[in-house]
Amino acid sequence: MSLKYMKTYGRAFKLLLIVLLIGAFTYSAAAANIAGSNILSWTGDPATTMTVTWRGETDTAPYVQYTTQAEYDRTGFKGAAQVEASCKDISLDGSGAWHYEAEMTGLAPATRYVYRTGGGSAWSGIAAFTTADPRADSFSFTYMGDIQVVNDAEAEYARWGELAQAAYSKAPDIAFGLLGGDIVESGISLPQFDSFVKNASPVFGNVPLMPTNGNHESNFLSGKPELYLNVFALPQNGPEGFTGEFYSFDYGNCHVTVLNSWVFSGEQKLADSDLSRISAWIQNDLQSSSATWKIVVLHNSPYPVFSDAACDKVRANWAPLFEKYGVSLVFVGHQHVYSRSYPMYDGGVDYEKGIVYIMGDSGQKFYGSADERYSERTIYNTATYQLVRVDGNTLTVQTYDIAGNELDQCTLSLRIAEFSYPDVSESDWFFSAARYVVSKSLVVLMKVINSM
Repeated sequence: MSLKYMKTYGRAFKLLLIVLLIGAFTYSAAAANIAGSNILSWTGDPATTMTVTWRGETDTAPYVQYTTQAEYDRTGFKGAAQVEASCKDISLDGSGAWHYEAEMTGLAPATRYVYRTGGGSAWSGIAAFTTADPRADSFSFTYMGDIQVVNDAEAEYARWGELAQAAYSKAPDIAFGLLGGDIVESGISLPQFDSFVKNASPVFGNVPLMPTNGNHESNFLSGKPELYLNVFALPQNGPEGFTGEFYSFDYGNCHVTVLNSWVFSGEQKLADSDLSRISAWIQNDLQSSSATWKIVVLHNSPYPVFSDAACDKVRANWAPLFEKYGVSLVFVGHQHVYSRSYPMYDGGVDYEKGIVYIMGDSGQKFYGSADERYSERTIYNTATYQLVRVDGNTLTVQTYDIAGNELDQCTLSLRIAEFSYPDVSESDWFFSAARYVVSKSLVVLMKVINSM
């Protein structure tokens, strides 16, 4: 072969090599995720499943690989399970904002797992989670109220991320996190959601995050939190037409019900039949649970610190259901102070039957005054997180600032007043045993005993 042809073929070979390298890079990029974007949640049983979402750069679906911590310590990801993610464009203009979602199934309860997302030669960092123990009656979780950035989104989300990290450092064993809505200032801003996800991922790539939406997620013509529903993977067990906006899940001896209170704004233009269907779902969800602790999360408080029409409708329509079906604790947001209510029942303070409402505020937007008529404790101008510790029949909520200072604490105990069988009195020799049965929610057994 002549030198001329060698040079020609050499240039062709170099060109081919460049093309191959570009192709390989493109393949790797297709499997890569945007740095720090893994978020865990549950769409199935918390004891046997875990769902992960992340953001990517192309429409080529990557994977999640996972294995137990014990197996990973022996062989790494060799032989690990692998699930291909679903892929969809969540941009509002079709420009291509790729969102991946994958559910890990067949997991063992109360077991530590490690996982990574990606594919080819481009994988995320390794993260870990622990599946739920369905029998657990001692565990912790965290609640964080509104983030809703004000001026500098990047700086404020970074500050919120530091607060989330502070909560995780204070209690590295937290089982899950709850968010009370107004996660973003503009519900149509994908960059704000991306900034939130980037700063949430260091904690909530290891701990499941279960949010509710607020009014700022719902500023679409439909009145629905459309982008929010695309960003988060949520249980689909809510009422027809409102899945993701309403859902519930069980963790140990807790039943958590998450509600979209912004349906009372009128922006979705709901018929009375829609609101009735939603109320029927709430009633059935709470009534059918025998959990020791029933906890509700929603954005608008039935007992607000500022006058609010949506809050008034929540109090009129949903608070009676909370009271009737044994809710002990409700987490809310919306009004940018920390406020812990007195135990409230039927519009007044009731230390026997009342429900405690805790309003969180984890961002940098603050109100400097409030109507404190329902508040036992109010804190202004401070971003906080709530650490909830469940220990059998006792539940403690501690409120901290970013420096780890405890600012408030309240402890709830299972109400013995709920034990109300007319043929069982405190003088009966079996009273303590009967009360124990009720405290453990073994009501069916108690009814059998009473029928003998």
